[in-house]
Amino acid sequence: MHILSARFLVACALVLAQSVLAQSSLYTVSSKTQGAPFDLVVTETKREPSKSFLSVPGFHKRTAPGARWLMCAYTDLAVKRGFSHWVVVYPPENSEVLVVGFSNSPNASVKELLGENFNKERTLGESVMPVEQLFPMCGMRR
Repeated sequence: MHILSARFLVACALVLAQSVLAQSSLYTVSSKTQGAPFDLVVTETKREPSKSFLSVPGFHKRTAPGARWLMCAYTDLAVKRGFSHWVVVYPPENSEVLVVGFSNSPNASVKELLGENFNKERTLGESVMPVEQLFPMCGMRR
């Protein structure tokens, strides 16, 4: 019985370790692999406790469907990171790196959430976006 308990504990530890590794790995998603007629790839290059830095080659040439798909990528990332709200700062013309801030409060201050990355002219919206509001558009469920 003691050996069985030890094996069970080892198995549980392995499952937890895999879960932690999966959560700590950086996010990447491709529109083409999801069947979209456009080609956008989102790659998380840096992760902070409440922010992600995303590289999106071709960001400034995205189409309207591409822009909507990107909003779904931000939503998916927020959910995977355990957050209920997000806000994004678009990059200047000479960059393709976006900053996405995350919160679990609908009343989070965008300026405080983004800190030094806040830029009023390039921030999408004046408040955080609730992920559940985008679930229907993105074909996602709770």
